[in-house]
Amino acid sequence: MMSRTLKVSTLLILLMILLLWLPDITVYANEQPLPFLPQQDNTSENKGFNETVTNMTNSVNDNAPLISNVVFTILAIMFLIGIAKMAYALVTKTGMILKASTGTLIGIPVFIVLFRLFFIIAFTTTGQGIEGLATDVMLLLIQIGFYTSMGMILIGLLMKLFHKFLNHPEYARWSKRLLIGSITLALLTAIMPAVVRGI
Repeated sequence: MMSRTLKVSTLLILLMILLLWLPDITVYANEQPLPFLPQQDNTSENKGFNETVTNMTNSVNDNAPLISNVVFTILAIMFLIGIAKMAYALVTKTGMILKASTGTLIGIPVFIVLFRLFFIIAFTTTGQGIEGLATDVMLLLIQIGFYTSMGMILIGLLMKLFHKFLNHPEYARWSKRLLIGSITLALLTAIMPAVVRGI
């Protein structure tokens, strides 16, 4: 469970990203002149709007390193606060604070990695590259599923061997669960890509 500060910081960072990309949203204006406004030259309006959009885009690009530094500084401060909370929880043996600080210490590095990967993927892929990236991710997940299934079969056979040697019922149960899980994982890994493509 994520701590409240991690949730709030994640929400603030997502809002900041949304505000940075708002100039990219296409807005359609009414072509009919409004009766209460004086008539103006449309070409000068378009030039002014294009210059405004260009200036906004340039300002976002100029401020991107500063925003990135601020975000990572805030996350580093939150990580240090999580370390202090962890030390406090270990000294006072307070479980709730220990749980929250553990969530913070695990969540922040994961968030930083995902944040960096998002921008790398967002700025380096094109429309055709996204389709290739999605295909590559799906093939990676299929391979992970099959290899995990084979590993589960091998561990299940090892547990069955332990059961034969030691005659302990837990090894038989673990072996059975691993074999059933590996068969289920292999079937789902084989079937689900076709189902997802068919949707």
